[in-house]
Amino acid sequence: MKRLSQKIRLIFIAPLLLIGLTVGLSGCNFTAVKDNSSEELSPNHDKELVKGDDMAIIPNDKEILLNKGMNEALLFNLLAGEFAGVRGDMQQSVNYYNKAAELSNDSAVIIRAAYISLYAGDYEQAIALTDRWLALYSPAANTIKRIRIISFLQLQKLEPAVAMLEAMLIKDGNKLNRKMIASVTHLLSKETTPQFAKQVAQRLNKKYPQEVFILLWLAKFEANLGEYDAALLHLNQLIAIDENMSDAYLIKAQIYGGMKKEQLAIEAIAVAIEKRPQDTRLRLQYGRMLVQMKLFEKALAHFKVLYKSMPDDENILLSLGLLSIETDNNPQAKKYLQTLLNKGHHNQQAHYYLGRIQQNDNEIIAAVANYDQVLDGDYWLDSKLRSVSLLAELGSVDVALSRLEALSKKINLDDNTRIKVYLAKGEVLRLMSRHKEAYTLYNSALNKSPENTDLLYARALTAEKLDLLDVTESDLKMVIMHEPENATALNALGYTLADRTERYKEAQKYILKAAQLLPDDPAILDSLGWVHFRLGQYKDAIKWLSKAFESLQDAEIAAHLGEALWMDGQIQKAQKIWTEGKKLNGNQTVLKDTIERLKK
Repeated sequence: MKRLSQKIRLIFIAPLLLIGLTVGLSGCNFTAVKDNSSEELSPNHDKELVKGDDMAIIPNDKEILLNKGMNEALLFNLLAGEFAGVRGDMQQSVNYYNKAAELSNDSAVIIRAAYISLYAGDYEQAIALTDRWLALYSPAANTIKRIRIISFLQLQKLEPAVAMLEAMLIKDGNKLNRKMIASVTHLLSKETTPQFAKQVAQRLNKKYPQEVFILLWLAKFEANLGEYDAALLHLNQLIAIDENMSDAYLIKAQIYGGMKKEQLAIEAIAVAIEKRPQDTRLRLQYGRMLVQMKLFEKALAHFKVLYKSMPDDENILLSLGLLSIETDNNPQAKKYLQTLLNKGHHNQQAHYYLGRIQQNDNEIIAAVANYDQVLDGDYWLDSKLRSVSLLAELGSVDVALSRLEALSKKINLDDNTRIKVYLAKGEVLRLMSRHKEAYTLYNSALNKSPENTDLLYARALTAEKLDLLDVTESDLKMVIMHEPENATALNALGYTLADRTERYKEAQKYILKAAQLLPDDPAILDSLGWVHFRLGQYKDAIKWLSKAFESLQDAEIAAHLGEALWMDGQIQKAQKIWTEGKKLNGNQTVLKDTIERLKK
């Protein structure tokens, strides 16, 4: 509705201002008032059938003459129609303008009344007004033709629509007027349904079976309706007439894509490119199709070809960067994304993914700088939260918390976004071992969203650090009740029971269920090994903990594996694992405490 109201203002405000100005200056002695609103919307309306997606066709080739002897009723209805339009009351505007047209034979009054009816969706009235215009004037003006054809298409009146389109398309006997092809394509695509557009194309094809553009329209509308076999039949007929029409192969490719026949789709579009090798638009479409089919290696090779001819193109550089990420070549992705930004393109997606790569490469300050360049859009929130997390890692905790506080006060945040901000703030507090503050924060958030599983899980982990095991167990069980296959929550509950209580069999039940859901997850494998250790089953513990350590080189897993080896009498192996663990990321405190406890 917002866009419609903006259009209404464009239609009515210029005439209203002009009429108001004339009234103010001249009293009852009116001069000609020209309708200039079309200059804002479609300055070349007399040169082509349509101009732009909005189909704005306000006439500006006539003047509404407000003469000295103008009928007061006519003047009233003209002004009332304009005022109603400014208010957005289209039906009232239609009514007033129709009365004005009844009172006047002036062509511009009738045309404007017809246009307002068209714009308001009163297509029958638009046609009736153009009928009246045609009875008074000849030949038909371009504006009248436009209003009539759009109305016939909207009302799905097949015979008159086909007749008018045929008159536009066919000139000098049976020769196709190629200048009208784009206009007709636009009309059939935008001003009626695919089903009716297909009917129009069928009728034209029956009369002109050798016209390739009509066959192309027919195939396109059939494809849009999912009638793939019929569309392919007509495309093959087209190719038999003109094998060099690349658009036929392009539509074929789209059809095969819809049919999940990926290889045929690729072959078809490859032919289209062979026919038009310099067509970068076509090559771009091919590249996007390869991406949609997840053929990333082929897409990457294709975009590299495009890059040679268009080295400064923002979309190509971005595509190369993202495809390099998809093909596990982060250094190459980094190069393309940085090149894109160096060329002056402030592409927020490029900043985001470059930040991700830099974060992965431990280039923390550079990553934060790129995340901070993401100002809106789909990646905005994740960039803000990643930036905050990295600032906390760098030790700038107060800055991180200040940013999160400012973020949480934004009035336009939805509930899900606000929860993510709470979680991020809690994570920063937990990172700095400020567990009481984090616990208080989660309590506050859960007062507003008591069953949010992310908040419950975060509070559970924090409560464990505060030795509030009853809260940890209760929260994790609540998460599992809402999400019975949440492997992370099942594992967390199982590990907590195994590590902090003597309820080992119950713990094992939760961990085994998590392992069924995620059999190769190193954290779950670590828990599985740890519960066997707590049960005194050291051989089984070593088996699962070794598998976890092979999957993830982590200090805490090294602590657990080393302890299992130590208790099994494999002292040298335990010490070797611990030595390796001291060089790894992870919970070094657990490793240090384990070594000190066992060596006493």
